[in-house]
Amino acid sequence: MRRIYLESLLGLFILFGLSLTAYEVIIYNVYTDYDEVLKELEGEAFQELITNIYVNQGAEQGVQALQNVVDKTDKILTAYAVSDLPDDVRAYFSQPSPDKPIFYDSDYHFWLKLADSPTVYSVLPDESTELRQAISFDDNILWSFIFAGFLLYSVCLIWFLNRRVRQLEQATLQFAEGDLSARAPTQSKYAVGTLNKSFNLMADKISHLITSNRALTNAIAHDLRTPIFRMQWQAEMLLDDELTPAQYKKVTSIVEDTEEMESMVGELLYFAKVERPDAVLDVKRTNINDTIQMAMNKANTPNGIAVSVNQSEPCYADIDTSLWARALSNLINNANRYAKSRIEVTVIKQPHKAVIRIEDDGNGIESQHWPFIFDAFYSADSSRNKQHNGFGLGLAIVKQIVERHRGQVSVQQSHLGGAQFDIHLPRSEDET
Repeated sequence: MRRIYLESLLGLFILFGLSLTAYEVIIYNVYTDYDEVLKELEGEAFQELITNIYVNQGAEQGVQALQNVVDKTDKILTAYAVSDLPDDVRAYFSQPSPDKPIFYDSDYHFWLKLADSPTVYSVLPDESTELRQAISFDDNILWSFIFAGFLLYSVCLIWFLNRRVRQLEQATLQFAEGDLSARAPTQSKYAVGTLNKSFNLMADKISHLITSNRALTNAIAHDLRTPIFRMQWQAEMLLDDELTPAQYKKVTSIVEDTEEMESMVGELLYFAKVERPDAVLDVKRTNINDTIQMAMNKANTPNGIAVSVNQSEPCYADIDTSLWARALSNLINNANRYAKSRIEVTVIKQPHKAVIRIEDDGNGIESQHWPFIFDAFYSADSSRNKQHNGFGLGLAIVKQIVERHRGQVSVQQSHLGGAQFDIHLPRSEDET
């Protein structure tokens, strides 16, 4: 958001500068500058008045009158011979019959000639006088007020927009973090046009879809448990009867399928439980090393897979131990499925967080699957068999548990050759 505000402020300054430039071009280049026309008329009238005195009362009186007017108006009078004039002024007064006996140079300085006198006079403002300095100060202070007012307006506008946008941004972040009841305020003092109402309408539809989907999933999972249990019970009773080898094989397959369905229903219900943002956590200050040992006891490590745990000094975090053990055991079980011979679990203690790293020496996960590997029911390799794939909920459960503890989980390539999962978990502020 800060970049948007800076770009908006820069855009306002650019617009202000372009407006001033356009004003200068239009007034001074495209259209007639009537201030300059008025100055030329005043200069011509002034020259005629002094010339009358010069002709009727003498050259000395004319020059004295000119000097008196210049002194009264805080200006400087300088006499020049034609040969000493600047090029543009000399070119003008060297003409056989100039249009007017006055001339304004490129800096708009005033030059005049009295009757047939060979002398040309320049009349320049005397910037060292108090009056001229006061006028200059007034001009500068005027521009200062213009720029200060524009800057104040720009800052107030940015603050005004920021105040409203932050309310909408806060509601957006709360909604993104799982609070489906979060809504943007619609009062006029907080609304950003109709954007707040549009966001709330979108949030209502998304919330309804997610709530309906969760309710449907939970209902189906709950309702499936009873018929699955009945099928499993009846199939197991059939195993007690006298069956032919072919019948026994089929019934055994039915029992295995119902057990698999029962496990899947259990995973669905557990995922729905940890996915709920209002679920209460039993948070306790716990040594992460102890939690890893709990997870190792829950995990099913097949024969031939060596698991090494590299623990640091005691590292404490505020966690729900049962949920956290489930998340770690899911990651360890996931590593068990794909590891060839080795799994490493490492705890890295950092200044404000702890990193739990679980890696294996399997074939790893291709990088294009990394952004989606924690999505529910996502499979990184459709060719893998059911035994390896599981139900596609284990890593989704891990992500939900980690995020409920204000942590992050990521996947990358391990130095062992397989997949590496890193959990970043905030440490307890007080570890005593």
